[in-house]
Amino acid sequence: MSEFQINDKLTASHLNSLSTAEAAVVMAKAELGPKYLPLCPADHKGVSDKHKQSCSRPGKVPLLTKWQDKATDNPDTLQQWFSKRSSLNLGMTLGGQVGVVGFDLDGAYGQDKMEQLFDNNIPPTWQFTTPGGGSRHLFRVPQGVTIRKFTDSNSEAEHEELALLADGQMTVIPPSTHHSGGQYLWLDGRGPGDLPLANLPTAILERMTKGTPNKAKPEQPFPSQDKLDLLSSHCKVIGEALSEQRLQGCSETQWHYIVSMLTKAGYIDTAMAFSQLSQKHDKHSERRILDMDAERLDTSYGPTRCTTFGCSKEQIEMCHSSVQLDEHTEEPKNSPVTLLLSAKNTKTKAKKLTLDNYISLMSSNHGIHRQSLCKLKYKKEGEPEHIPLANFVARIVKFVEKDNGAEKLTFYEIDGILIQSKRRLPSIQVPAHEFESMKWLTMWGPEPNLHPGFTVRDLVRFAIQSTASAAINERIFTHLGWIKLDDQWTYLHAGGALDVSNVKVELEPRLQNYQLTGRNITSKDAMEASLKLLDIAPHRVTLVLWALTFLSPLCEWLRWLGIEPKFLVWLHGYTGSRKTTLAKLFLCHFGNLLEHPPASFKDTANSVEKRGFDTKDSLLLIDDYHPTSSPSEKKKMESLAQQILRGYGDRVGRGRMKQDTSLRPDYPPRGNALVTAEDLLSGGSSVARLFPAELLKTDVNLELLTQAQLEFEKLSGAMNGYLNWVGQIMNESESEHSKLRQMFVEKRQIASQLGVHGRLVEAAVWLHLGLSYGLSYAENVGAITAEDGQTLRDEGWNVFLEVANEQGHQVTEIKPSIRFITIVSQLLANQSIYCNATHRDLNPLTVPKNSFLVGWDDNEYYYFLPDLIYNEVCQFLAKRGEQFPISATTLWKELAEAGLTKTEVSKEKKDKNKSRTHNLVKKTVNKQRPRLLWLKKESLHEKVKTKNKNNTRAELRVSEEGSDELGILEEF
Repeated sequence: MSEFQINDKLTASHLNSLSTAEAAVVMAKAELGPKYLPLCPADHKGVSDKHKQSCSRPGKVPLLTKWQDKATDNPDTLQQWFSKRSSLNLGMTLGGQVGVVGFDLDGAYGQDKMEQLFDNNIPPTWQFTTPGGGSRHLFRVPQGVTIRKFTDSNSEAEHEELALLADGQMTVIPPSTHHSGGQYLWLDGRGPGDLPLANLPTAILERMTKGTPNKAKPEQPFPSQDKLDLLSSHCKVIGEALSEQRLQGCSETQWHYIVSMLTKAGYIDTAMAFSQLSQKHDKHSERRILDMDAERLDTSYGPTRCTTFGCSKEQIEMCHSSVQLDEHTEEPKNSPVTLLLSAKNTKTKAKKLTLDNYISLMSSNHGIHRQSLCKLKYKKEGEPEHIPLANFVARIVKFVEKDNGAEKLTFYEIDGILIQSKRRLPSIQVPAHEFESMKWLTMWGPEPNLHPGFTVRDLVRFAIQSTASAAINERIFTHLGWIKLDDQWTYLHAGGALDVSNVKVELEPRLQNYQLTGRNITSKDAMEASLKLLDIAPHRVTLVLWALTFLSPLCEWLRWLGIEPKFLVWLHGYTGSRKTTLAKLFLCHFGNLLEHPPASFKDTANSVEKRGFDTKDSLLLIDDYHPTSSPSEKKKMESLAQQILRGYGDRVGRGRMKQDTSLRPDYPPRGNALVTAEDLLSGGSSVARLFPAELLKTDVNLELLTQAQLEFEKLSGAMNGYLNWVGQIMNESESEHSKLRQMFVEKRQIASQLGVHGRLVEAAVWLHLGLSYGLSYAENVGAITAEDGQTLRDEGWNVFLEVANEQGHQVTEIKPSIRFITIVSQLLANQSIYCNATHRDLNPLTVPKNSFLVGWDDNEYYYFLPDLIYNEVCQFLAKRGEQFPISATTLWKELAEAGLTKTEVSKEKKDKNKSRTHNLVKKTVNKQRPRLLWLKKESLHEKVKTKNKNNTRAELRVSEEGSDELGILEEF
């Protein structure tokens, strides 16, 4: 493929204006890489009767036999093909052979799956729209790789899917025409001449080449046995087969129908569970199911249909509410497996309407006339006058209120129909405040159109809004954690609310796996699996992680008791220590989170802040704080780390202002955070906000880690039971509230005797609360004895105090005043700066080159020129890419309060009863009395020694006592 150059002949606007013949020749001459071929006309004009009878996809079928071999990028050949018939559509080959693949997106489902696959970061690339409301993204791949196709479709809706078009496939491209009359169009700015073809991201390419998407299974919100029971409760045929399978085993035909149906839909575990119900199940049965799963996305057929099980249309309509017909055979294509999907998806669905239905919803003076939505007026003579408004009709399906806990946003869900082609316009969600502008029409592509006129927009808006009386009201929560419903606390997760039906939760893609699935396992077994995590690594690490995990659901409770946790855990260790793997395992208490961490230091600050807000009463993993040689990346990462620490340490969000100058809601963290890092942060106030846990390379028991990963679903079951237990206490036990607060106060008093930073003392207490409540629940379900539970509490308390004490010393060592003393003493020792003796001047010949005079000294004090010494320290830190954290004035005050400098008290001239303390004291030097910083020599880490006999200058050197201080001069 040639290097990209801007080409006016290949821009979206130019290509869209050409005929298919002209576009084929222009693109072939550009040597873009793919090959091209003619497709049958969308209207089938000029084709043979034989083709018409055999072709079920007008405008999409190649007219060449063995087109994979005959497709070409030879302009002369293409000119010859297309000159014979101008109405031909244009196809383009795809796959590893030509180095281009395409993603076909249909409906909101396809768009969501695409964003999930690309982690919400789809790179700009060639893109065009299809007349059916879909779109296609094209990407460059290495030539010669084998890339298999795959399709992920929504079984509940027609034409909603994400498909990878790859080896052995082709795609219709603009400016071809759809059989509905619409046109395929390159998106403005996304044509081959507008921008280079983006490379398919390496991570996605590896998944495609390894076949991961082909084996990926849809989310399964119920355990396998629950799915079978659910199917049998909704489908009589499946229920009978299930009973027969449990008794003597169902027939081979029935076994094949049910197993292939479940496997084709992605429920391989459920298929295996069904087979295992019978004694007939053996290794051969297991191999057959695995083979079905390996081939399931390469087959052209879907899950076994209801008609295959012998069900009539009437029976299908009773079970599924509606009958979906195959567009080719007109036979019902409903499958029993969709009953599982409908149980998972709790959205309230609106019925599909005809044109007449839409008009009946509007006010009485609207109708269809000459393929347009019209407003009906009557002349004086009583004759009707039709004022054309638009080429489509639409309605408001739902009023959707989205509640994120800080604000409630209202959306209108709208769908419609194009009047002439009868093509349905898919449901879209429009913010209520944007509805009146009608700019949202572009979400449906270029076809929906308003007639000219100054008032037409308002008339169409009124017509659509007049349908609102039939709309459904729907409330959706967009966060996790505790909420009050009917005056009772209930916990939200991605699948809804625990033990409460008809509660809808909608989260961003990175948080959608925070789903607490049920499981066919006892509470005791689930908690035993959770407690086994403590043995994977030393207790100094695992007790902290386990306590943080079970503390997270207590955040709301502690918040309204006034003792909300204000810290985060910083899990650090060298690369290869398995810190991220271990962190994700503990995170699995909140769902299937073994794959991608929900947040990382590669994300933007705003996205991490919003996820901290949305993961209310849950645990957010923020992955991969690491050293980097890039100054800009380092600065960005440190800035994000500081923001995260401030957010979780102070429970505040960044203030924002709207365009109208009103303030937006803040997004403070409402759960807990676990950071994985290869390094610790510097800065006293920052370090005090984190609770460290260090993981060494040999700490993790890999065998136990692997075993725990295989049983990760049990962890979600453990958290499910714990949340129900905590919720019951929150709802019913008033005495437990005072008990929790009293426990916090008592433990804080004990821990405060350490004399360390107050934040670290409280962090140790909060972790103790999480550990204590988690163990109490484990004791309650019999997963651990009360004696063993108390042993773990005592051990955990000692671990937390030890870490807090050690971290407290780190905070003290890097206080600004201590850091200033350390840097100044080493600068003096290194002779980067020097002082003159107060009673004599130095011999210029003895002053080191590039050394800078910063003041004077005698036997007791250094008398520093305050601005000069402060600037020297700041410049030193600047060369390290750091900044001194406080101002000079604040620093002088902190040094004085620590007793390291001399101060002076004077009386106010106007009021003799008032006194003023000066942190800078006057000193007579060279017949002048400037205010200087009098720093006691004994406070420095290095001492003054006389080295030459003439005693003509003082030389500073590092003493043994200070040899273990910050080794920061090595890079100065």
